[in-house]
Formats: sequence, C-alpha cells, structure tokens
Amino acid sequence: MSSSTQKHRTFVSEPMSGKLVTAVPGIGPTLGRELNREGISKASGLLGHYLTHDNPQSFNQWVKRSSGANSHQANACTQAMKEWTDNNL
Repeated sequence: MSSSTQKHRTFVSEPMSGKLVTAVPGIGPTLGRELNREGISKASGLLGHYLTHDNPQSFNQWVKRSSGANSHQANACTQAMKEWTDNNL
C-alpha cells in the first residue's frame, strides 16, 4: 500500500494482542460499536473472521454487512488484515 495512513502502518507493524477493534484501519468508533454488537470487540476477533473467509473479497463483503462499512472503510480493514497476516503468520 503506497500511501498508507499512520494508523495502517502502526497496526501492521505491531502485535495484535489486546488491541481493540477500533485499532484496525477503516474501523472507527461507529463501526466499532456495530462490530461490538456482533460480538467482536478485539482486533483478534476480526482477524479470526478474516482467516475463516475463503478470500479477501468475501471478508470485505462481510465487513460491509456486519458493520455498515462503506467500500473505502472495508477496503482499508481488509488490506490491513491481509498485510498483518502476511507479516505475522
């Protein structure tokens, strides 16, 4: 990602342990509340969903449905999860 945000750079370069879901790029307070209603309060819970989807596009669509994210927000979240897993798993 050539023009990543500071939030993105920080997220993908650090361990995920204990981080709130709102630490994930694309997920702010409003989307975080929606994901909390889905039972996802931690970034690691979101990672679990990323890992169980067949492909990034499927996860992207799930983020939109589950949180009400727009395309830009869902793409930022998906890209961050992809990059984090590429760097850490």
